[in-house]
Amino acid sequence: MRISFLPLFLLALPLLEIAGFVVVGRQVGALATVGLVLASGIAGALLLRHQGFGVMTRIRAEMDAGRDPSGQLAHGAMIVLAAILLI
Repeated sequence: MRISFLPLFLLALPLLEIAGFVVVGRQVGALATVGLVLASGIAGALLLRHQGFGVMTRIRAEMDAGRDPSGQLAHGAMIVLAAILLI
């Protein structure tokens, strides 16, 4: 029987994030921690907005030129993942 670690990972990830907030909060203070979380969320939203449109434009240009846009799709997926992790 094969054991899947995905449910365990999905359960542990939020707990690790909360533990990280507690550690940072003890080091720099609660207000600074809230500020860092807000700044990270804003940075993620700006990254997604700015880079997302650029990637979509490059994908469209690749398709219009008759080339395979898979490289641009992978690049776009990584940008979206980075933005989501920041948010």
